[in-house]
Amino acid sequence: MSIIHARKDIENREDIRLLVENFYRKVTGDEMIGEIFRDVLVFRWDTHIPVMIDFWESVLLGGTSYRGNAMRVHIDLDKKHRLSPVHFERWKKLFFETIDEHFAGEKGDEAKKKTELMETLMLTKIDKSRGLNFIQ
Repeated sequence: MSIIHARKDIENREDIRLLVENFYRKVTGDEMIGEIFRDVLVFRWDTHIPVMIDFWESVLLGGTSYRGNAMRVHIDLDKKHRLSPVHFERWKKLFFETIDEHFAGEKGDEAKKKTELMETLMLTKIDKSRGLNFIQ
């Protein structure tokens, strides 16, 4: 007999940690975008994960510890490894899967909506950053 665990909504920093850690396990092992994290970013679990937890805590729970510039990071990454809509689609698919595996509720839905908005904004800004007269 299998036990089915009820999924709850994202409620606190520990929930964000669970989401982020499980998502990055998927991403770093992914055949399409994993190389970007492993080889281009030289992803370090001990430094990247805390920043991403801070980021998503600020996005979903109003936390104030995130001090980065996500747009600048992605524009700089694009200069090292050209990012395409296909990369963002894969990132989004893995993120949504991770949310659905662990959570259900308003904050999980909000995370998906915010991800959609981020994808659109990042792709637009990255495309513009490839021009000669781009000012962020």
